[in-house]
Amino acid sequence: MNKRLILLLVLMSFQNAFSDSTPPPPPPTPPPGLPIDTGVIALLLTGLLLGYYLIRKINSKKESYR
Repeated sequence: MNKRLILLLVLMSFQNAFSDSTPPPPPPTPPPGLPIDTGVIALLLTGLLLGYYLIRKINSKKESYR
């Protein structure tokens, strides 16, 4: 009986010694798929060209009414 009790205590102590009580930390978030500032120059140039086109179009309509 004494040997069984010692064996039980030894096995229980190994279980407590090797158990992992804290969960692992979550993995880091992945980087974003697309950078935010890609194509800013193309967007500005397109806006300038569209603005120039619209101003010319409005001015040509105003001149045709005179």
